[in-house]
Amino acid sequence: ATIAAENVANIYSVNFQALPKMQATFRYSIFNPNEVPTSNDALRDRSYGIKLLAIDESKIQPAIAFGVRDLFGTGAWEGEYVVASKKIDNLDVSLGLGWGRLGSRSGFRNPLRVLSPSLEYRPTGFETGGGELTGQSRGNTFFRGRAAFFGGIEYRLSSIPIVIKAEYDSDQYEREVFQGTLDSAPTAVNFGLSWSPSPGVSLKINWLRGDTLGIAFSSQIEAKQLAPRKYERPK
Repeated sequence: ATIAAENVANIYSVNFQALPKMQATFRYSIFNPNEVPTSNDALRDRSYGIKLLAIDESKIQPAIAFGVRDLFGTGAWEGEYVVASKKIDNLDVSLGLGWGRLGSRSGFRNPLRVLSPSLEYRPTGFETGGGELTGQSRGNTFFRGRAAFFGGIEYRLSSIPIVIKAEYDSDQYEREVFQGTLDSAPTAVNFGLSWSPSPGVSLKINWLRGDTLGIAFSSQIEAKQLAPRKYERPK
């Protein structure tokens, strides 16, 4: 479970292990939480996402996963991705290819067009299958349209429970610029620190888009562990 706050949106999310190799996410977003005067964004959005692990990480081979954001929803966070990640000692490196919002910065022609020319066209607005009817899948947009690269690195300090993070974000926040929440297209590089005072708990401070401070709090539990049984003698 994570609570994150920043200018574009306050996000409340729950991630859970739905299947051995599938993670699912429920997200509730309050856009423009600070009610920026120039913005007309009053959206309160529920969305769902999934991520599937296709290939496990090995000593040489990176883990490869693919996922869909806003599987059922308005499409406010719409995006699909394929990402490879590799851990080397205290360093964790990720490189991915994104579509939708994740393909909006420095995008190029969809490499999947070799499978079908129709994948170059991405429906927009109410064509997506989401729209205001958030119970519908927007499956006719998946992995369609322009694509872009994204990536990130994490370095875990050995002496203290702090992780230093940096990422290149392929989301250009075109929706939020259009709505007036952001003045112009933000910078692509974000930075962050994550501190874990105890196992399963983390506090994150992020410098986002070159001008915004964001904070997040996450808590994780192992739901599969059974509580130890307590036996009492009958009275």
